[in-house]
Amino acid sequence: MTIQFAKGTYHFHDDPNFNYQMNRWTVFGNLPVDVVRQAGKKIKGLEDYCDEFLKLAKDAEAGGNMQQAAFYYRAVDFFLPYDHPEKEKIYDRAVSMIREYYSSYFENKRIIESRVPYQGRKLPAWYAPAQKAESKGCVLLTGGFDCLKEELVPVLIYFSDAGYDIYYFEGPGQGETLVKEKIPMTHEWEKPVAAVLDHFHLDSVTIIGISLGGYLAPRAAAFEGRIKKVITWGIMHDFFYVVVSRKGRLLEYFIRVMLFLKLSPVLNAVVGFKMRKDAYTHWGVDHGMHVLGASTPAEYFLKLHGYSMKGLGDKIHQDVLLTTGSEDHFVPVSHFYKMMSGLKRAKSVTGRIFTAQEFGENHCQFGNIGLTLDVMTNWLVFQNGHV
Repeated sequence: MTIQFAKGTYHFHDDPNFNYQMNRWTVFGNLPVDVVRQAGKKIKGLEDYCDEFLKLAKDAEAGGNMQQAAFYYRAVDFFLPYDHPEKEKIYDRAVSMIREYYSSYFENKRIIESRVPYQGRKLPAWYAPAQKAESKGCVLLTGGFDCLKEELVPVLIYFSDAGYDIYYFEGPGQGETLVKEKIPMTHEWEKPVAAVLDHFHLDSVTIIGISLGGYLAPRAAAFEGRIKKVITWGIMHDFFYVVVSRKGRLLEYFIRVMLFLKLSPVLNAVVGFKMRKDAYTHWGVDHGMHVLGASTPAEYFLKLHGYSMKGLGDKIHQDVLLTTGSEDHFVPVSHFYKMMSGLKRAKSVTGRIFTAQEFGENHCQFGNIGLTLDVMTNWLVFQNGHV
């Protein structure tokens, strides 16, 4: 099948995060806009969200629409709490159906699967070879806090068709590595990257980081010389700030003071109370604790401090392309400029802010993925001198 990316952003819900995720699944799953819009009208909170999309998943599956069913299940998996008895079952269903939809790419060896040894366990990795007589170069793609490799199959095929050998791996805290291998995330992303480069004998790569990968990829480049170029598909200058500032300055100040004074029991009690009263807070904190391998809310917030580019910019000497959206609901556009100003020793720095007029204003530009990928490959062509 020919890879085509839908274009457009829609208003599905007044809550920015619900609305963003609904747009995300609509793009990747080719979901009918009117159906998602009607579901959005029925959603008041997380329980409604999961119930509505589960109904849509079962209806689409019964109707034989594999792609839509897969991404409706993925929508449920995203917001389903980890203590829900059906959590892993829904994850397995989403993954298996997405794989089934894209099965021809695996059967025809367009995507080749591997397992990379890592600290006594394994990281799943995919390789999509260049579909040109001569490869234009090697790309290493890394996800962020919550994406799955299965939903990114079209991205791998895009780069493969464009003439690049592309590798993707799920590192600690991501996808299968988290769910099946039970390995939590590390802010020292150079470690899993080194394992992947060693395994595939790669010595000159362009790394692309999606979402939180906007920290993970530059972080790896700061300590890994085999990375020659860096592309951030979204910016993440300071993950702690992004997380704790989402509910207002008062809560941000409270968390900062509690951590500074080392009053973890008080912080745990207050956040725990909030989690019991608010399903969205419960999901956000519980999800973060699970990904980072934290046993308490205080430990989770402390671990977030590690995910910051502060003090790392001077260690990056590669060519860098930074991309972000003008209306990112998650990461302030100011972080784009903070990231850029910190790259004082980079070989070159190019920046691109996508706008609403081109449907690229959202986090990771899911309203116009095709344009985003074109900007990346055009930048690589210019950097590498290809025509």
